Amino acid sequence: MNSSKTIKRKKKKVQTGRIYVAVVMLFMVIVMSVQIFSLYQKNKAYEATEEALRQELEVELQKQEKLEEYESYVGSDEYIEDEASKKLGLTYDNWIIFREED
Repeated sequence: MNSSKTIKRKKKKVQTGRIYVAVVMLFMVIVMSVQIFSLYQKNKAYEATEEALRQELEVELQKQEKLEEYESYVGSDEYIEDEASKKLGLTYDNWIIFREED
């Protein structure tokens, strides 16, 4: 009789142990799922930020290109001639000047 009671106790302990293991595993799965979801959301936010920064970089590269073109124009003789004629009224001897009437 004692042996049947001890067998039942052992079976009950084994079942209780399995239940504890199952609960712990379920808890771990839930925690991992929450962490995965959180990381997924962060990843989406980082991707959106990355895309915005890429667009901003493209705009800045276009500005840089325009500034480099303007820099080369400013260093040219054409720019010097344009500014001299606009601001100082200087012209070449062979230029014909047309003026608007008021």
